[in-house]
This record gives sequence, C-alpha cells and structure tokens, in this order.
Amino acid sequence: MRRATLPRGLCARAALACALPLSAALLLGACGRRAEEPRQELTFEKLPDTTGLSRGAAIVERFEPYRMPNGAVRVTGRVRLPDGTRLQIAIRSPAGREAVAMAQVVVQGLQFDTPPLLGDRGPLPKGDYRFEVLAHFNADWQSPEVLRATADGTSLRGPGMTRARDGGATLFLAREARL
Repeated sequence: MRRATLPRGLCARAALACALPLSAALLLGACGRRAEEPRQELTFEKLPDTTGLSRGAAIVERFEPYRMPNGAVRVTGRVRLPDGTRLQIAIRSPAGREAVAMAQVVVQGLQFDTPPLLGDRGPLPKGDYRFEVLAHFNADWQSPEVLRATADGTSLRGPGMTRARDGGATLFLAREARL
C-alpha cells in the first residue's frame, strides 16, 4: 500500500485543519450538546422591550376582521403609517403555526383592506383565529418613500414596534378573534 505524501510545509497545515474541527466537536460533546441539535428560536412576542419602541400611541388604531356573505374573510383597519406602507396580514388557527390565509396590503389614506381571504378548501370554518399584522421597514419590504418618511422605521413608536434579528425596525401585532 502506498502512502500519500504532501508537499513540504503542508503537513502541519493539514494536521491543524483536521484537528480544529475535531476539537470543536469534542468541545461541543463535552458541553452536553450535539452540533446538529437545533437552537431554540425567539419570537417577537417573547422579546422584552428594552428599547422603548412599544411605548406611545397605537400604530394600529383599528383592526376589524369580518366574514362576507360568501364565507370569505376580510380584514380592514386604520393605521398611523404613511401611504404606500406594505403590511402582511396572516390568519392562523390559535394552536397552529402555519397560516390558513394571508395577504399583503398597501396603506392608503391611513387605511388598509385585504382582498377576500379563503382557506385551502374554501371559506374558513367558524371558530377562533389568531390575526397577525407584520411590516418590516427595510428595502425588501418598503419603498424608498416609506423608508424616508419613517427614518427606516426608527421614528415609529407604539405597541407592536420591535427590532428584528438584524436590528431593523419591525411592526408585529397579534390578536385573537372569533369568526
């Protein structure tokens, strides 16, 4: 059997490259945690407000989900946000993690109104639901005009204002309602 040889000077580097991942794996094992275990993620609802962002007048002044005669659900509301602000409205079952219906809306004249929302199998069954309002104040979500008017969301204060993991301003509110 032939031995592989490395060019001069690479033996030490190769040994070090092999030893570092091995020592990291041993260290993680010694701490009682395996490398492939998923980390517990924090949600916005559980983060304490250490910034004072949630103090102030309500940004979402009115939030009204209602059922149309054909069974579809609509959500309308009034917000203290500039025209053109994009919001996401999600409807979830109280114990569910997945949205049963979702829409993105644009604020016009301090108002928003979703299109008629249906579930995968048609109208949502009568019952309790969790409604979520979400808006990120970054270039992926908002227009340059909205970002300028809100100082990238940092000028906004009130219930539901928080910081995303990347430090950007985010509006997140959740409410329970019966349909």
